[in-house]
Amino acid sequence: MENVLFEVILIALLILLNGYLAGTEIAVVAARKSAIQQMAESGDKNAKILLRFKEAPGRFLATIQIGITGVSVLASAIGGAAAVKALKPLLQAVPVKAIFVAAEPIAIGTVVIVITFFSVIFGELVPKSVALMNPEAIGLRTARTIDAFSRINAIFVSFLTSVTALVLKPFGQKPYTERSTVTEEEVKLLIQEGGRHGVFEPAEEKILQSIFEFTDRVVKEVMVPTTQMVAIRMDMAAGDILSLIEEEQFSRYPVFGKDTNDIRGILHVKDFLTILAKTGQADLRRIIKPPFFTPETMKISLLLREMQRKRTHMALVVDEYGGIAGLVTIEDLIEEIVGEIRDEHDIESPVIPLIDGSLLIDAAISLRDLK
Repeated sequence: MENVLFEVILIALLILLNGYLAGTEIAVVAARKSAIQQMAESGDKNAKILLRFKEAPGRFLATIQIGITGVSVLASAIGGAAAVKALKPLLQAVPVKAIFVAAEPIAIGTVVIVITFFSVIFGELVPKSVALMNPEAIGLRTARTIDAFSRINAIFVSFLTSVTALVLKPFGQKPYTERSTVTEEEVKLLIQEGGRHGVFEPAEEKILQSIFEFTDRVVKEVMVPTTQMVAIRMDMAAGDILSLIEEEQFSRYPVFGKDTNDIRGILHVKDFLTILAKTGQADLRRIIKPPFFTPETMKISLLLREMQRKRTHMALVVDEYGGIAGLVTIEDLIEEIVGEIRDEHDIESPVIPLIDGSLLIDAAISLRDLK
């Protein structure tokens, strides 16, 4: 009887060990690499081990599998022996011939069912659920033990890893290839969930969503079209230019020759007013800056970087035929992220609610902005 009790205790310990290994496996897989990396950089030795598991999961998974398989086989063997010792005599004592004849398989089957039940609950589901609740903490606590076990079984681990790679090779797959931590769609979903649960303010959520859209949009979608472009003729009188500046209140204007397709340069109001104050007149040819041209199909994220590199605030947009389609400023690009930037000279909202419930809408507004 004492031997049977010892075997039951041993099986229970093996089930708990299985749970330890299963929980560790889930903890390492579910742990956030960014959080682990931050702890590793601060000098946490356990985090460094865990980070190594995350970056090269092959050896880690092989180590865990060796442990789980060994524990399962050992528990089954001990359980089978215990079944024959303890249950078989009891079943043979039952005055039923069929039970007497099948006493051994019934005993083994009963023990297998019991061990399987407790293994699933305490060796799999419970530890994995606990590990999923706090994967980083569990992973850090078990990292050293698993690392030591991996070193002890280094030969078997290397063998299993090599065989796995060999089996996967005909399928064109690499073993334990780490997928991208998160996809763009997953990040967008996290932002939406964060906004829904109050993690982000509505304005913050809108900016974060706009950043993703920013990389997908092209210049044509955000430019000011030629029909709305305020430009200065090269032969315009200084007084007329001054009147235009006072009326429009922009800091820069494209300067054209015979028509808007003949762009000669960009006039900075500061330069114009400075030379006008000194001499009473202004020769545009001497003070305009070289124009910067961009195709209408260029991504606005790339254009922003290019404008930063060239230190220019305005770009002339060229269509597929080489004509001027419009212009775009750095302010236009930034507004795609943070929303409309208005100063004291800007006209208020392009959408005005009317008393009857309808809306008076500026025809130039995009459907995206209207939405």
